[in-house]
Amino acid sequence: MNPDIYFVSFMIGIGFTATVLHLIRVRKLREQYALLWLALGMLMIVLSPFPGIIDRLAAIFNVDYAPSLLYLLAFIGVLFLLMHMSIALSSLTGRVIKLTQTLAMQEQRIRELEQQKLKIPRIFAQEAAERAEMDDRAW
Repeated sequence: MNPDIYFVSFMIGIGFTATVLHLIRVRKLREQYALLWLALGMLMIVLSPFPGIIDRLAAIFNVDYAPSLLYLLAFIGVLFLLMHMSIALSSLTGRVIKLTQTLAMQEQRIRELEQQKLKIPRIFAQEAAERAEMDDRAW
């Protein structure tokens, strides 16, 4: 293969890793999600200048065409990313449900307190009216 393609893929790996690090730095990507992306970028950086690694891995796994091993590894990587995102989504869904229930209970408590607040002046007004009546009767 042409050595220029190895250089281009190496530069793409560097650019990809730099982009992930920049996204972490500006807080657009959280560290826990970035670990898999950083691992992918590092893998690209390592495999680009040393294509013999792919050939040796293909020989170990009895794969006749080495690039097909890359596709298999990429597919497995995507499965791991999907699993990781599904776990994160499930966790966030549970948290949203809990927060929604807590918010509903707090709103109910606020309504109860507001109703009690409205009842208290009426009670005082009734007691004052009863006292005034009693005072009027006493005279």
